[in-house]
Amino acid sequence: MHLQASSGIFIVEDNLLYQQLIARELEDFGGPLFFYTTGEHCLANICRRPSIVVLDYNLDGEINGLETLEEIRKFDPSIFVILFSSQKDVHSNENQQRYGSFDFLEKKEQSFTLLKQLLKAKVSL
Repeated sequence: MHLQASSGIFIVEDNLLYQQLIARELEDFGGPLFFYTTGEHCLANICRRPSIVVLDYNLDGEINGLETLEEIRKFDPSIFVILFSSQKDVHSNENQQRYGSFDFLEKKEQSFTLLKQLLKAKVSL
């Protein structure tokens, strides 16, 4: 299970414990992991062209996860984004249409394992 050598995974999460739990589930994918705590920091590094972005909705900084997603879509609509959040209402048809396709996982205990399973199903490994 390896990503292309030039790609990587962005983990955009301001909770350091969640960052580590997500990273543990994704370490088998073989690509480099990049950690960001704000949408601004993620976007400042988007030129790295990640294959996958795991994105929290509630972020420290000036912009939230959906606004970050919108900018990612402007940069490269083919980047696979998983919105990983406790905010259930962000996974609406309206948001799917406005921000483009993205997968959503609600943060709860079993979600970390589901994240890995979702990526295995979606990403050509």
